[in-house]
Amino acid sequence: MPNGNADAIIDAYLDALKAALKGCDKALVQDALWDAENHLRSEVARRRYQDATFDEAQALPAILAAYGEPAEVAAAYKDRETPVSATLTPTPPPTQEGEPPLPTLRPGYFAVVKDYRAYTALLYLLISIGPGIFFFTWAVTGISLSLGLSILILGLPFAIAFLGSVRLLALAEGRLVEAMLGVRMPRSQPPSEGAQGWKARIKAMVQEGRTWSSLGYLLLMLPLGVTYFSIMVTMLSFSLLLLATPIVHFVFHEVTFDGWNWGYAHANFVAVLWGLLGLVTIPLTLHIARGLGRLHGRLARHMLVRI
Repeated sequence: MPNGNADAIIDAYLDALKAALKGCDKALVQDALWDAENHLRSEVARRRYQDATFDEAQALPAILAAYGEPAEVAAAYKDRETPVSATLTPTPPPTQEGEPPLPTLRPGYFAVVKDYRAYTALLYLLISIGPGIFFFTWAVTGISLSLGLSILILGLPFAIAFLGSVRLLALAEGRLVEAMLGVRMPRSQPPSEGAQGWKARIKAMVQEGRTWSSLGYLLLMLPLGVTYFSIMVTMLSFSLLLLATPIVHFVFHEVTFDGWNWGYAHANFVAVLWGLLGLVTIPLTLHIARGLGRLHGRLARHMLVRI
């Protein structure tokens, strides 16, 4: 264990834990580091409160030993992540003994109708306009009030509270992205207790790039939400219209293409053709929803996961 003050000892432990988690998912690494730092700093603060003569540098080795060696903690997080990865990532089909495992396959064109992830992605794209409006309004209002109140004594506390709310909203959005898009996102809060008190925490929050990338994500969600909603509603409406054409024609005996002379003369054929085309565009819509969901998941990871 290196010599030095409590901050140096904790930082060294976190570096060792990060090294033990090398190659793991970035969100997992972020959770493990934040959990460890939260626990260690909280334990130091608790003991300091209980004993005014508490020597952090001397007591930290025992605190670290109680929490676990970096390799042991990393192994525990990896074991806990196994069922999560199995849930988020489709399982490749089994292979014959002695053959290498097959890569994860994308669903076939029509097989996508049985892929639940396509439907959750579609639902996310449809409802993203709601959170997008809220996030954009919250961010713009917070930025405007923070700048407007900066000349007053209330300006700094308000700006700090606003930045804290941005991080909380980013955490909540990450949980929604993980549940609906199948992308592993952080699940832990940033460290809440610093060795130098609230000033150090505020300084760390302002200097951390994740705070500002999260703010950018909240602002970006409105144009993205509007785009996703427009694309999905347009494609769903068009597909359902095509599927409904033979029903309207054969069941309700309504011709929906009266102005088209050739179509009116061959109404039965056109109605069946439109219905078959609808059966093709529904899987296409699901494929596009699945692809947009994957792209948005990558964007969310890039902006909300910072290691």
